[in-house]
Amino acid sequence: MISQEKSVPFRKNRKVTKLSQRMGIAGASCVLDVMINDRSALVRDSAAFIVLLERIWKARDVDAGLVWSEIDERIRLADELRASGIRPYKGGRFRSTKLP
Repeated sequence: MISQEKSVPFRKNRKVTKLSQRMGIAGASCVLDVMINDRSALVRDSAAFIVLLERIWKARDVDAGLVWSEIDERIRLADELRASGIRPYKGGRFRSTKLP
C-alpha cells in the first residue's frame, strides 16, 4: 500500500479555493442527478468533478498517479477479501480504511 505522508497544512490559495467551490457544486450536481435519475447528466457532472479534483491535486503538487494507485489498491484489497469470502464490516475483525 502507499505509505501515508506526514500531513502538512496548505497555505491558503485563491485559485484552489475557487476550484474547491466549483468542485463542491459539481459534487452536489452529481447527487441531484442521481436523485432525479438523469444518467447523461450524471456522466457529465462526474467528469467535471474529476477534472476539477485533478486540477486541485495539480495546484497542491499531489501526484495524481499516487491517488489512482491508492484507489486501485483499495479495490484490489476489497476484491481479495470478497474472493476469500470475507465480508468487511464496521466494528468487525476485518475493518479497514482501505476498503472502497
